[in-house]
Amino acid sequence: VKTLLLVAGGRGGSDFFRSLFDGHSQVLTFPGYLSINKDFQEMLNLNFPDQISKRFISLYPNFFNSKAYWGRFERHHRLGEKRNKFFKVNKKKFIKSFLKLTNKKKISKIDIVKNLHIAYSIAKGDKKCEKKILFIHTHLVSWTKEFVKTVNPKDTSIIHIIRHPLASINSPIRAWLTFQNGDSFFPKELHFQLDLVFNGIFDLMKLKKVYIMQYEKLHWENEYVMRKFCKIFKIKYEKCLKSSTQLGLKWWGDKASKKWISGLNKNFKINIDKYYFFNRDLEFFQFLMSRIIKYYNYDFMFPRRKIYFNFLPMKCELLVWKNSFKHLKLKQIFSIPIFYLIRIFLFNKFTIQNKKLPYSIGSRKRMVK
Repeated sequence: VKTLLLVAGGRGGSDFFRSLFDGHSQVLTFPGYLSINKDFQEMLNLNFPDQISKRFISLYPNFFNSKAYWGRFERHHRLGEKRNKFFKVNKKKFIKSFLKLTNKKKISKIDIVKNLHIAYSIAKGDKKCEKKILFIHTHLVSWTKEFVKTVNPKDTSIIHIIRHPLASINSPIRAWLTFQNGDSFFPKELHFQLDLVFNGIFDLMKLKKVYIMQYEKLHWENEYVMRKFCKIFKIKYEKCLKSSTQLGLKWWGDKASKKWISGLNKNFKINIDKYYFFNRDLEFFQFLMSRIIKYYNYDFMFPRRKIYFNFLPMKCELLVWKNSFKHLKLKQIFSIPIFYLIRIFLFNKFTIQNKKLPYSIGSRKRMVK
């Protein structure tokens, strides 16, 4: 079984991409991401199978009842055509199946993770079939680093899903400043989003072989791209790869999108909301990301000016600073000058990495060696 780790770009549709494999007969996957934190690491170090399976249930209750708190952000409690369904998975069957699979006293951590997936597959009633891919949504670059360090999986590749770099900056800023009145988006979070766009690909390339999945292509050229994916990873192309579901129920996207949209959209458009940026900000970002834009065949959306540094505060920064004062977050207010200086010194033309870029699945042009 080959392990694939799925890592999100800025609002890049990683949950959507994973949902396409929900019903695939040869793929093992959970209906959500794994938080690779201290609790997850402690779970892997437990001595007895029943302890591991029970701890897993306590860490990820939304996998077993989608009405659980963490499932609500992803709207897993509003599934189905009429958005009135949810799913449950038998916990006792899961514990029993994991115990049966983990009959050795000592097994590797990757085998523990694999057996958790198999037990979950059995508990939710999947038909018996040869599984070829362990598809794990590690979501964050930092969690992916911890997973590789902790679990040390051998036959592993990383799928990094991206979108147009300017959209990858615009979309999370717009989403998180408006979601729940912006109560979780401050200078540190803005830095995280910028760092993900500028350095995410290169950080992941230090860990394992990386493949790029372009979010736009999933909508515009779904069948072609997914057939290429199946060919690369030697699995069957199945009809489910055209449908976005969670345990067989139609999925409508998360709360942050503020929309009820399910499935493929061949009319998907790349939009930039200029409310969050000055023109010079967008031209600056575009210049810094020009190599990625060109390599992955995206359009240049603004005049192509060479702006090596942007010393003035950007509009998105001003909005985030205003948001920090609005919520009276003293720690975040004091962090404003720190992250402003970090942005100036770390995100400019002279700090942008020029390493070779990974292959985009479904690309019409050859990989650069």
